[in-house]
Amino acid sequence: MILEKYSPIHIAVFLFPILIATVRHGGGTLYVLLFLFGLALGWSAWRSLDPWEKRVLIGFSVFFILVSFSLVNTQEIVSGMKKVERYIHFPLLIPMYLLLKKYRVETGKVFLFGLLVAAVVMFGQAFYQTSVLGWGRAVGAYNSLILGDISMLAVVIVVCALLTVSPNWRYHLFGGVAIGMALSASVLSGSRGAWILLPVAAVWFLWIKRKSLGAIPLISIVIMGPLLILGFLSLDRVMNRVDIAITEYQVSSQDPTKMNSVGYRLEMWRDSITIWKAHPLFGTGIGDFKNERSHLFKKDGRSHEGMELGHAHSIYFDVLATAGLVGFLGLLILMQIIPFRMFYSHWIKESDPWLKFYSLSGMTTIIAFAVFGLTEGWLARNMFVRTYLMCILVFMSSIAVIKMKKLSEPGCE
Repeated sequence: MILEKYSPIHIAVFLFPILIATVRHGGGTLYVLLFLFGLALGWSAWRSLDPWEKRVLIGFSVFFILVSFSLVNTQEIVSGMKKVERYIHFPLLIPMYLLLKKYRVETGKVFLFGLLVAAVVMFGQAFYQTSVLGWGRAVGAYNSLILGDISMLAVVIVVCALLTVSPNWRYHLFGGVAIGMALSASVLSGSRGAWILLPVAAVWFLWIKRKSLGAIPLISIVIMGPLLILGFLSLDRVMNRVDIAITEYQVSSQDPTKMNSVGYRLEMWRDSITIWKAHPLFGTGIGDFKNERSHLFKKDGRSHEGMELGHAHSIYFDVLATAGLVGFLGLLILMQIIPFRMFYSHWIKESDPWLKFYSLSGMTTIIAFAVFGLTEGWLARNMFVRTYLMCILVFMSSIAVIKMKKLSEPGCE
């Protein structure tokens, strides 16, 4: 069964990137509605899945199971169950995927259009909060980290579109304006962790397109890329945040008792390694990170100031400490490597421009959240988890739907 364009599913996917960072519970509500429809209607599509689809979906489910193993060590059960709520999103992606597969809904195009609109909306909200309301940093509907990361994610996905499906200069111009607005929203958020993605993405795009770019465009990108990054770093707001980070690192390195944002992170990462060494296989237990740090503080005689977070401010250190080596390997292999290899396989094999776009966007999404996770504990926030999974859902299912439609065309075996 094929749904007509502008079905409720299309509308929900279009609105998701617009609302997830700008309206409280907006994107989350749409996500839950898609899940409920999938739970009720999608299960019969499981038999139609190809092995590569099952591999990714089952991998997400196994990742959830591996992380949940750590509950056997958890002392703070209530906190642990709250954390499990975030991770359970991974297996619950299955009915949503089956819904799109059953009705052959290619959502990638409306999702891209939604990102273009979201860039304008996020910039408008960020500008209003900083210039009209006079706030120091734009926070969107939730906080500066979410707004900064989602807007930077929009930047790199729109770049994917310009590299694959943009047919002429008008689309490049429109995409360039959207990139500028989304990048400005990220700057106004002051989210330093999001900005790390910019040079990483530049290197990634140069590498992935190294064989298909002509000499002149390639040289132009190599020359203009650093200039754009230099111009980006010359902005007063960005330089101020970078200077603060450098100063905080120097202060915390010279005197560990003088804590600040950077110092807190470094301390949490060191504590994560200490906790992991005591519980190397399954970790201290999901939800017990704050409790374990409290014990370390008492043991070392440190102040409890700044230990209010229940995660390590890095998905890698947090999973290593709470779920051990088992959960950490699950994070790398099942959540990142397997879906990345799936997208990369389609990038290599397929020639259709939209299949190229979906493949490149899927890989870029994984890279983006891998970079965000270096300094941010996004697995502890529903908005981040849902955004990551929505991108995987949209790009992966769109690849599958296009391939199904091609096989159903006359003359195809």
